[in-house]
Amino acid sequence: MVFQDPFTSLNPVTPIGEQLVQFQHHKRGRRRRERLDRAADMLRRVGITDPLVRLRQYPFELSGGMRQRILIAAALLTEPRLLIADEPTTALDATTEVQIVQLLRESRALVSGAMVVVTHDIALVDDLCDQVAVMYAGEVVEVGATRQVLYAPRHPYTRALLECDPAKLQASEGAFPFIPGQTPDPMTARAGCAFAPRCRKAVAPCHIAPAAMISAGLGGDFLRCGRADA
Repeated sequence: MVFQDPFTSLNPVTPIGEQLVQFQHHKRGRRRRERLDRAADMLRRVGITDPLVRLRQYPFELSGGMRQRILIAAALLTEPRLLIADEPTTALDATTEVQIVQLLRESRALVSGAMVVVTHDIALVDDLCDQVAVMYAGEVVEVGATRQVLYAPRHPYTRALLECDPAKLQASEGAFPFIPGQTPDPMTARAGCAFAPRCRKAVAPCHIAPAAMISAGLGGDFLRCGRADA
């Protein structure tokens, strides 16, 4: 897993090299020297210069972008079948963000299974993902191919969410678009569809019974709404 904050995800009192060795603990047949060599090679792959020097350094001696690259290297050293990246670009400046996105794209070839990106950044999803699952109040409300969901959304929440995308704003617009109402309290039991109080298509039954997840196509697309096409 690649966590959101690269600084708090690394041990501040342990050199980078030692941490990358420990990340390979499941490979019991490898000697320490071999693990260090693999760590240095992985640092080169993720674009870190002078990897032998970096292995001796501590996290506070490195920039945020370098720490995020090290986290990606650490995840790849485990030879994952599933790599989860949780808001991997949130703590980075715009230039470094572009570099990390490119690195994640290239890293897919080193993952033997799937990569899951958890993010609020719609542009990142469009750039990096093949499929997308949209969530609201802890529930998946729409699943489909990225191009289908982002450019022809069917769930009312997905549509409202995309209408609020800052990238679509025109300079002449005087107000920032938003979804009226409040998100539901996760500690309070609720009946009906979680989005119904804020949905323009909601009718009385939407507030009574939760919407079922229904198939929305032949490609594994799903939708949690009975009023999507109303």
